[in-house]
Parts: sequence; C-alpha cells; structure tokens
Amino acid sequence: MNGQNLKNIMINDIINDYSLRELQILSAKILSENEATNDFIKKFKADHDSVQFYKNVIVWYVKTYNTFPDV
Repeated sequence: MNGQNLKNIMINDIINDYSLRELQILSAKILSENEATNDFIKKFKADHDSVQFYKNVIVWYVKTYNTFPDV
C-alpha cells in the first residue's frame, strides 16, 4: 500500500465517522465558500445519493487544501 492509498483510506475513515448533520454542515460551508457553478458542482457527482455527494465535497476539499474544513 502506497502513501496516497493510505491517505485516501484515512480521509474516508474520518469522513465516515461524521454524522449526517455534520456532513451537511461541512459540505454546505465548502460550497458556500466557492463559486458553486454547474461545472464546479458536477465534480461531486454521486448518482442521486446525497450522503455520497456531501462526502465527495469534503474529500475534494481535503485533497485540495490538505486539511479538513472547520465547523
């Protein structure tokens, strides 16, 4: 297992511990701090699964900024 895979596993483990409300709050904060154009939102495609959408937003943020968003 390489370092990137380990990092992805750790990110997902942390995100999976969030409650639904925490996922909603964090993803809303991230989206509100960025220009939420159609192209930007398409990055987080989750096939009509809102929980996966919230997680995808947070994963993008962590990979982009190398930190978790503050609540």
